[in-house]
Amino acid sequence: MATRPERRHVARLPVSIQLSGRGMGQLSVRLLDLSPEGARIEHVRPLADRGLCFLNLPLALGGAWLRVEAIWTQVTERQKVVEGKGGVTYQCGLQFTLLTPGQRASLTAALALLKAAREAPPAA
Repeated sequence: MATRPERRHVARLPVSIQLSGRGMGQLSVRLLDLSPEGARIEHVRPLADRGLCFLNLPLALGGAWLRVEAIWTQVTERQKVVEGKGGVTYQCGLQFTLLTPGQRASLTAALALLKAAREAPPAA
């Protein structure tokens, strides 16, 4: 089977569950990865594609609010819950839009923190 070439122009850095949290306004999300161009989140309510909103980075990554556009949303998991009701988990790709110089600096600092954490030797 042939492999497809990587379409991304910049690397995405995974975000550990310990650093993730908070969310987008009233929507609780888990930040899965972050890049200079956007992010991927996991959540339990669908987002409209091409919807503009703000992503609040976790406090461990600086806590900045960044304006984003949801460019794709997909169901990643379906669960059966008590009484026949089901739970659905979504993932969404976000693209940063119209960031101010201060927001861009906050994003750069958050990416530096993630990169340093990734390169740090494991704790004994």
